[in-house]
Amino acid sequence: MKLRIILAGIGALLLSACAKEIVESNPLITEDGYAITATAIAPGAFVGTKAAYSDEYSEVEPISDINGTWESGDSFKALEINGETITEVTFTASSGGANVTFTSKGAVEANDNTTWVAVSGNVTIENGAFICSYDGQDGTISNIGKYDYSVATATGSKPAFNFAGDKRLTYVMRIILPEGIKFIEFNTGTTYNGGWSVSATGKEKGTTSSTEKDAVKMITLSSVSTAGKAAYIAVPAIDCMHSSDNRLAGLIVTIMSLDKKESQGKVTSANLSANGGCCGTYDMSGLTLMARPLPSEAIRLGSVTYDNVTYPLGSWAPFNLGGDDPTSDEAIKGALFSWAETEPKTSFNKEQWRWFKNGAYDSGRGYKYVCAAEGVKPFIEVHYAGGKGLQSGPGTFYDIGGTKYDAARVKWGSEWRLPSNDIACNILRDAKYSLTPEIDTENKVTITDYAPGTYTNSAGYKSSEFGVVVIEANGATLALYRCPYTQGNDQGVGALINDANKGRYWTSTTDYGNIIYSPGSNNYWNRAVHMRVDNGDNYVNNMGWIYDGHPIRAILNE
Repeated sequence: MKLRIILAGIGALLLSACAKEIVESNPLITEDGYAITATAIAPGAFVGTKAAYSDEYSEVEPISDINGTWESGDSFKALEINGETITEVTFTASSGGANVTFTSKGAVEANDNTTWVAVSGNVTIENGAFICSYDGQDGTISNIGKYDYSVATATGSKPAFNFAGDKRLTYVMRIILPEGIKFIEFNTGTTYNGGWSVSATGKEKGTTSSTEKDAVKMITLSSVSTAGKAAYIAVPAIDCMHSSDNRLAGLIVTIMSLDKKESQGKVTSANLSANGGCCGTYDMSGLTLMARPLPSEAIRLGSVTYDNVTYPLGSWAPFNLGGDDPTSDEAIKGALFSWAETEPKTSFNKEQWRWFKNGAYDSGRGYKYVCAAEGVKPFIEVHYAGGKGLQSGPGTFYDIGGTKYDAARVKWGSEWRLPSNDIACNILRDAKYSLTPEIDTENKVTITDYAPGTYTNSAGYKSSEFGVVVIEANGATLALYRCPYTQGNDQGVGALINDANKGRYWTSTTDYGNIIYSPGSNNYWNRAVHMRVDNGDNYVNNMGWIYDGHPIRAILNE
């Protein structure tokens, strides 16, 4: 299908929904079986809006950049449904234009009761479902046509497919870039390894989320961006934030520099499904890139094994999120984040938490953790938009690692994530339900405490401001500096703690099976797990207020 840039107003872009009447009789018998003659209206213009990076979609300043028409030889695939029989059919155009005649190949004898579901675009069909793919994009507007999918339904022996009037399955993102960008990564979910499907009924089966690494696509731009350059990406037009049977997925876009040593990321608008056929503008040109480590620079602590049980220790980033290689105290600090937020802040209290709404931690937009009553088997009930989930028993917990609530995942891309409670347990001396001093009888993981000015790191720098906890395993060394953090109170005000003897780092998990607090405590629902690296052998996993501001030391999303 031919795409072209156009400057006309939106009203002039909308194509007529009336198919031309076809007078040929159907079906005709050919070497390929029955030849069904059909008409099809091209998907037409992408009608778009300005859009903000938020959980809301706002329509401001309508735009329309892309229009499509058929060319002779264009084709689309359809499913011919006769009762329980579903047949794959290919339709090919005999001429060009917005509304033209197509002839089928592979059809069976259609009748007035035959129903059709068709998808325009380069799709495959598996088990009665269309599989859409987004490989090979390059960020240019001319390349978008390869990933423009629309669904149309029809009935009878002379089907008329209106791809402009039914559902556009593609959402086009126009991203305004800052200077220096070469790569754009976006996630497309886990279904079909980054694709998604449309069933024989025309219903989409879209992205879900898990703590596993989501399938992602990496676009390589033809040249490094100048400030204000626009890149175009086609993504599935699905509701990226909601799912009835899994966690909220989120559509995450991360931009990276030529050497991938700098990056930035945002979570996009929520319901793209309701806005299929749009071309939304997302302005990232004003964002400041942050330092990003390469996976090859990770500090790989590996794992240890006792009694045939393997304890993973993680592969850790060499510096904090928002920081840089530790060659100065300023670089060591990094940024402070509240738990489940992806933007750094300098002020922290309950009312400023991203998911705080109307005087309560809102179960419709964020998370709320509810304890069982005294004497009842412990569990945490996790409320979120679209449903709820139950986690029960010691050692179980809710994990936001690798999701749209994970700042490391969003800012640095899918290769990085917040460390889980399990990983924190394994590297800390007083951890619960994992590697402990009693298990680690051979001292395979060691912890050494350094006062300010006494530890020289691999870059030859010695901090005079921060104490350091150094963890060593399998020949690798991880230094966790005691950076400033905030600690809240019952009034919801986070006070800055700048103490060389104390330090906190977020993990990706909430309370993990009533380890810290007893059942019935209201501390569950507004606290999450952090790593406490205070001096005096006080290296434990503990609980912090979710609105507190802590540094983040990421691990590889392996």
